[in-house]
Amino acid sequence: MSSSSLTTLVSLLLPCLLSLLLLHLSTVLDPDPDAAAPRVKKAPPLPLRFRHDGTFKILQVADMHFGNGAATRCRDVGPDGGGALCSDLNTTRFLRRLIEAEKPDLIAFTGDNIFGTSATDAAESLLKAISPAMEFKVPWAAILGNHDQESTMTREELMTFMSLMDYSVSQVNPPGFLVHGFGNYHIGIHGPYGSELVNTSLLNLYFLDSGDREVVNGVKTYGWIKESQQAWLRSISLELQVH
Repeated sequence: MSSSSLTTLVSLLLPCLLSLLLLHLSTVLDPDPDAAAPRVKKAPPLPLRFRHDGTFKILQVADMHFGNGAATRCRDVGPDGGGALCSDLNTTRFLRRLIEAEKPDLIAFTGDNIFGTSATDAAESLLKAISPAMEFKVPWAAILGNHDQESTMTREELMTFMSLMDYSVSQVNPPGFLVHGFGNYHIGIHGPYGSELVNTSLLNLYFLDSGDREVVNGVKTYGWIKESQQAWLRSISLELQVH
């Protein structure tokens, strides 16, 4: 390329580059006031701790089978039991009453949180199903059952989504360890503030993905805890005992 051609090319490109630079600077220095602010997860105080009276209360919630809220009617409920008006919202109200009565330190949602075939939008159904925990600002952890992934999200997507929800202490998988499934993690419960055990994990909770469905020798069955998960469990348990 001749020097005159190069000069011409530079003269053509320079205004474009300057325009892009000015546009970037204007966006940074004078952002759009109507643009949505980044969503920041509301996280609970960590690590989780025992109360000063030595207690730590866990509320376990299993098999909510949440669908589409008011649009999903209850099954096997007769008219005497309010069948015509019974829906997912009964589960929501019941969970709110439990949280108010028990005042748990942690809520463990242990699978089939949503019912895939009834949930037309997995993310929306999860937000509704878990909403009482977030409303009361209670730390919560979750794993998956065999129905959660039957809607619009994979098991990995579901665990990732739940790990990012407000007040969640859920995790997708242990870092640096190749393990089967999604939702294998542990949570340490430390001593209360002001005690000698403030920096010590006194209780370790382990969460494992038991899978959904498998085919063994041509026979359809349910999943189970795999060897890689057991290996991780043994490894982290020994590590925590040493420390």
